[in-house]
Amino acid sequence: MVQDVGTTIEIKKQNRRNVLRYIFRNGTTSRQDIAQALHLSMPTALQNVKELQNLGLIQELGRYESTGGRKATVISSISDAAFSVGIDITRNHISLVLVDLAENLLYHERIICPYQNKIEYYDKLGVLVQNFIKEHPIDSKKIIGAGISIPGILNEDATVITYSHVLGMRNVSCSMISRVLPWPTFFENDANVAGLAELRLAPLHSTMVYISLSNSVGGSIFIDGKLYKGTSQRSGEFGHLRIVEGGKTCYCGQKGCADAYCSALQLTEDGRNLEVFFEKLKSGDPKSVAMWDDYLRELSQLIINVRMSFDCDIVLGGYVGEFLEPWLPELSTRVAALDPFEQPGNLYLHACHYKQESSGYGAAILPLENYINKI
Repeated sequence: MVQDVGTTIEIKKQNRRNVLRYIFRNGTTSRQDIAQALHLSMPTALQNVKELQNLGLIQELGRYESTGGRKATVISSISDAAFSVGIDITRNHISLVLVDLAENLLYHERIICPYQNKIEYYDKLGVLVQNFIKEHPIDSKKIIGAGISIPGILNEDATVITYSHVLGMRNVSCSMISRVLPWPTFFENDANVAGLAELRLAPLHSTMVYISLSNSVGGSIFIDGKLYKGTSQRSGEFGHLRIVEGGKTCYCGQKGCADAYCSALQLTEDGRNLEVFFEKLKSGDPKSVAMWDDYLRELSQLIINVRMSFDCDIVLGGYVGEFLEPWLPELSTRVAALDPFEQPGNLYLHACHYKQESSGYGAAILPLENYINKI
């Protein structure tokens, strides 16, 4: 059977992208390792490395120590060949992130700037981004785009923010933001990009669920390394899983939703003083201990519902996720008690690696992915 020319060309392009991503993930590697890891023939690996060198994206850095045969050449990415900006918009802050082509997080900053759906806010955002870039020693001409994280739902082509409970907005055009930035812009839900950031630490083609525990509860789902958005762009709305029959009223109007029990707002009055809450918790403050016990009980119920649905690793992030690491063993024990299939040593629950910069970093990956997909 003769293979279609278009299919052959796309396979070659995909091989090249896979080689580049492999080099990024490993820092340094060799042609032999590339061929073995990606199941490519040596001539194919050699050709792809040569093409990426000609594009100015990778380089040779000498040779490895000999293990008896011919010394292999060290291959590395040229990480400063391009840069990307990540912007995370929340109710009270703007987080800015700068990432290089190899997805290294170079710089990040969090600025107090309460959201307002006004021209003045968006203009200020543009100024803050430009000032942030000027503060750091990079060639701004190499910036290939900006990724923007939004705590809300976007339409299918990510041109309209259809709804954000956190920001109190409906049907706002993304052009209100993109017009103040001089690069191509890419918009995505905050939990989706935070999950994308965590996915970068997992093996290739991993299946994983990310649960965001911020002022609202959300999440993202990755199947074989790809984001699953659902038919209405609303996958991962874990905050509206019912965990208490006839329970507290959620902002959506239903009763017993996880959001009414597991958001950061359940631990503080305004959701912005979690540091104080956890300091009190560590000191043994009775009220804080009781609140935390209630919180972990309901969070365990949410987690087991997600686990039963997806049977994969679960990463806990968001505002509360920043502080969860010391309590992860206790939480894992509580969840295991609810799991009829749990086996000893089954470690699928993780606290997030990235903290306040998670959504900004994940957003910054979007322009890089677009850039690589065009190579």
